[in-house]
Amino acid sequence: MRLYRRCVRKPFFCIWFLIVLIYIFYVEFYTYFNNTSSWLEPKCVNQKDCTKILLVADPQIIGQRREIIHSITPFSIIDSDLYLKKTYYWAFRFTQPDIVIFLGDLMDEGSIAPDEEFYGYVRRIFDIFIEKSPSTVKHIWLPGDNDIGGEQFDGVTKQKLKRFHRAFAQPELITYKNITFFKINRLIQSIPVFKDKREFYDTSRIFIGLSHLPLMFMPSLFVEKVFNKMLPQVLFTAHEHKSMIVSTDALLRQDRQIIPVTPDNNKIYEYTLGNTDMYEFIIPTCSYRMGTDKIGYGFAVLERNELRYTVLWSPSRFRQLSNYLTLICFVLLGLCFHCCCCRNSAPKRFI
Repeated sequence: MRLYRRCVRKPFFCIWFLIVLIYIFYVEFYTYFNNTSSWLEPKCVNQKDCTKILLVADPQIIGQRREIIHSITPFSIIDSDLYLKKTYYWAFRFTQPDIVIFLGDLMDEGSIAPDEEFYGYVRRIFDIFIEKSPSTVKHIWLPGDNDIGGEQFDGVTKQKLKRFHRAFAQPELITYKNITFFKINRLIQSIPVFKDKREFYDTSRIFIGLSHLPLMFMPSLFVEKVFNKMLPQVLFTAHEHKSMIVSTDALLRQDRQIIPVTPDNNKIYEYTLGNTDMYEFIIPTCSYRMGTDKIGYGFAVLERNELRYTVLWSPSRFRQLSNYLTLICFVLLGLCFHCCCCRNSAPKRFI
């Protein structure tokens, strides 16, 4: 009632108030819904043979220590967490995945956090990504250098490894339908124990390697050991904060072909596994805090030995925040102009 009376007396105030409300609704709700119309959906021929995989890379939820302007840390955490929650909600709803794979760097300060802070970050991760997830969906978790250490001045320790595996307990080899996922930890150069002999060309069972750090993109003796022992047809990796597809001959492994994947050239990439090449899909970051506006989620559909892949790009949060700043400036200018006009038009009193 008070607002109505104020609107009758000061319609200018209500017009700006309505504009701000409409814009907030547009940015915080409609933008994310409308963004899904630009996504491509890989189709399945036979649903029984089809496995949908949603890939989440480098969310790096904000910690309590490293914000440059420390006083705004609580606001940064709320905004970043809500952004991740909204973009993940729409990606999950769009894909309806069977498996969600988290490719490491779940936290920004996990490796330097004391136990109490670390488990607080774990609760936030579950609140963002798992809270409303159906129990039928399988989740796979990998550690990154920001979770367990591995950067120049922050080494990996047994305590950090145990803490991560305690929070995200699961085996290193995971089987789903005709797929075997195996975890690769390049930070400590470990791969699961696998004694069975297998052939790369045998696609009755697809082997998919999961690693936070890229492998083909950064060759080494450890990478060759992984390839020789496990013979993966596919690799899903992260860390680079950008999207690309790397392929090489599975046996010779001499030349690498790199395809950058951006919003401008995004499409559904289709590959037949087990022929000659193995493929590495480097997934972009899903966080707007990583210094790039090309952010999103990987989406792969595997049907027998046919793989289809695309990226679900997210709207730029920095662009939204800059538009908010512009709107605030216009509102303040409008209010100043209105106040000046009111003063000039007010009747003057003469004594």
